[in-house]
Amino acid sequence: MAADKSSLEKQLEDYRFALSKVSHEVRNPVTLINSYLQLLEKDHPELKQNELWSDITEEMLFLRRLLDDLSCYNNTFCCQFSVTEMSPFLLKLSESVYLLFPDSPISYQISVPENLPTLSVDPLKLNQALTNLLRNSFESAAQSVSFSVVEKQDCLQIDIINDGASISKEQQTEFFKPFVTTKPNGTGLGLPIARGIIEAHHGSIAFLFPEETSDSKNTPDNPDKSGTLLNHMSGSHLRIVLPLC
Repeated sequence: MAADKSSLEKQLEDYRFALSKVSHEVRNPVTLINSYLQLLEKDHPELKQNELWSDITEEMLFLRRLLDDLSCYNNTFCCQFSVTEMSPFLLKLSESVYLLFPDSPISYQISVPENLPTLSVDPLKLNQALTNLLRNSFESAAQSVSFSVVEKQDCLQIDIINDGASISKEQQTEFFKPFVTTKPNGTGLGLPIARGIIEAHHGSIAFLFPEETSDSKNTPDNPDKSGTLLNHMSGSHLRIVLPLC
């Protein structure tokens, strides 16, 4: 058993090294091409009026974002842990979404207790993971989104719920795989990155369904007994669990 685990860890290490090398080799020419495009636009401003030029710059932006996401995906398990007060951290994180969608008509509800314990986490990466999950909810054609935190006996339970477009169990399983996305300009790495970061904190992330909750009739205006804001007759419900020790 120990030998199998060691072999798997070696394969993962080789995989990460190969991915890092490919990403690095591709990034260099992409950076040069992007610089050439900027110089061309500066010398020939009329290019901005060309539809093909707009398409080229959009594709270049996507390629650079893909390389950034590949780098993040490859380094999800490299965390710098520090003791963090979770109440102010999670409250600030959840409220910062207003800055990403300042004019959004979406009803957004936050429930973060004031007396959550301190945990050893990587605040930058955990912020990245949870903010990305909240961003997905806001971009899901939802009318309401909720972010709630509950302290359990041995863990923190974080629920992110939206009433946007419904997705099947099969789709929700696929979405944790790299490069699977329904977004026109998505890289398909957001959920895998989030899962990698959360698992690096010895936590877990999963989609829940109505039969897996205490009361599928609850809504964002009607929390269940645990404090979770529920509404998953449509949309999606993500549950993140972080151990207390």
